Amino acid sequence: MLSLLATSTDEATHLILEADLDHLSGEYPAAQVKLNRTLQLDPSSTYARNLLGLILLKQNRLSDAATQFNYVQALDPGNETAALWLGVIALHGEKLEQAMGQFEAILKDDPENPTAHYFLGALFLLRGQAEQALTHLKRSRDADAGEPETHYRLGATFHGLEMSANAELSYRKALDLDSRHQPARNGLGWLLYAKDDLEGAISQWQRVLQINPQNQEARFNLAKVYHELALNALKQGKKQEACALWKRLKGVDPANRAARHYMQKACN
Repeated sequence: MLSLLATSTDEATHLILEADLDHLSGEYPAAQVKLNRTLQLDPSSTYARNLLGLILLKQNRLSDAATQFNYVQALDPGNETAALWLGVIALHGEKLEQAMGQFEAILKDDPENPTAHYFLGALFLLRGQAEQALTHLKRSRDADAGEPETHYRLGATFHGLEMSANAELSYRKALDLDSRHQPARNGLGWLLYAKDDLEGAISQWQRVLQINPQNQEARFNLAKVYHELALNALKQGKKQEACALWKRLKGVDPANRAARHYMQKACN
């Protein structure tokens, strides 16, 4: 009997390791098959249930994911991983008070948990409570300085509070950690625009479109700046420069009516 139990445990461990690799490779169906087999062998495996819940969450199967995380909490009421993901599921369902309760409960047991502080900060920011957001995001950053998303959220909070120097530092730190972070580049672009560094702003938004040509915020931002520069050039009698800028605008936003109007009026 002991030999059979040992064999089952060994198989379950092997399956979890393989499921982990499948998950990291994005092979979610293969990971699910292995995790379901693991749970047949060991229904009390909280690691397997948390991983299965995460995979289901990534597939937007929120109810199925919540079932797994609730099962984990029944087995292990202090399990932080399950509590965090249940908070995220509540956020997905726009149940903000429920989500906030989950993250606050985690912090009672683990006051320095960076993920719980991050999500609370994001929630307060969403509710327009910038000072509270700042408190939690700073604590998240201090506990885990290597997470670019935290620096970005801090930058957005500082930006909303008109603390531009702090915002720029946070946006740039996010980009140091992840040069492809599009929201941080968009935010940095607006800070540079506010300082009249239009070329700097344009450079940031162009970089966003290089990363993701479908980024609508960067497209809108560039169109706005090109149009403003073109109008200023036209007022100064620099018709050729203005037309070149509207041409650039149309390259970013081919359907832009203002560019079409002015090009027909001034560039023929």
